[in-house]
Amino acid sequence: MSILRKLVAVLLIACMALSLAGCADTTWIMKADDIVLNSGIYIYYQTQGYYEAVMTLAQQDINYYYAYMYGQPLLEEALNDGTVEDYTNQYAIDMCKQYVVVEHLFNELGLELSDEDEVFIKAQVRNTWTNNKEALEDIGISESTLKKVVTQTIKEDMVFDAYYEVGGVKGTTEDTIKAYLSEEYARIKYMTFNFAESIDDAIDETVKNEQLALAQSYLDRANAGEDMNALIEEYNAYLESLEPDEEETTEEAADEAADNEAVDETVEAEAEEDPYLNENILHVDGTYPSEKFVSYVFNNCKVGEYSLIQDDINFYLVQRLDILERTDIYENYRNSLIAEIYDSDYTNLINETLAEYDIVINQKSVKRYTAKNAIEGRDNNEAQQ
Repeated sequence: MSILRKLVAVLLIACMALSLAGCADTTWIMKADDIVLNSGIYIYYQTQGYYEAVMTLAQQDINYYYAYMYGQPLLEEALNDGTVEDYTNQYAIDMCKQYVVVEHLFNELGLELSDEDEVFIKAQVRNTWTNNKEALEDIGISESTLKKVVTQTIKEDMVFDAYYEVGGVKGTTEDTIKAYLSEEYARIKYMTFNFAESIDDAIDETVKNEQLALAQSYLDRANAGEDMNALIEEYNAYLESLEPDEEETTEEAADEAADNEAVDETVEAEAEEDPYLNENILHVDGTYPSEKFVSYVFNNCKVGEYSLIQDDINFYLVQRLDILERTDIYENYRNSLIAEIYDSDYTNLINETLAEYDIVINQKSVKRYTAKNAIEGRDNNEAQQ
């Protein structure tokens, strides 16, 4: 073989070796134009996806949450049309894609992190890394990767605000937020008059009628001007006075409790400490204390009025209040309300922007960095990403 042909052969072998090495490169998970995401970001989002999956399962059965807290493996549990493992991996890929989009929009909008943002990011990374260093290293996440995902969270908030905050590209208004709060949430006080232990029990009509009469007596007193907090306090004291084996209730016992001056004094003291004593906030899609209860409140109860509600096992006396009077709710949850209002709009923005990119996913990394490794620890994986 001539020297030239030997040289060509060596070069071909070298090129093949480089090509194989490139294909086996699992340091990155996704590329889009000039943006390259390292595999540690994918692993981080796997841990988040696993938590989301478990919380979804826990909504159906709280035991899944306890299993999660005790470290029991749940990756093989069924979820949607697949398993928790499938959900975990898809969530991680989707979040990596969103990472790319947020980076693009952040730069396109000309946004910049402030000094305060940098200080916050540094503190968050330091605290998280200090408390979870061993666990993060074990699954392949470096401190630099942790900083990237924390930074991305701040950038995403800034992008969202740039679009949907008051004055943004598609900005909202304070009136829109307040209207949403009034339509989607209700502020109430209520009392429960139980007439059956469960929907499977046979209803004792005598007990049911007695409870209805008792509820009606409290409704009459509320409409006559008596304070709802005082009525609730009195009724609670009345329930506590009943013997455990006592089945029947009497209006006379309730009237006797009403004569106790200590009740009024207690209510006044508690009201001074908590101006929102006994208040509850309901969401229109809520199911507690029952779906029938929530549906009736939103469809039939008027602000400022008292109502009686019946579901399968209880009567309720309900007072609906003006939720906008609670300025603390609006102030404390304003950002969350905007996020709820524009959630679908933001998702559409992400998807539309994503369509502009040629996303390359490193299947070698997907195969190597399994959900099991992310949740239970690495198995001969590479160094931290």
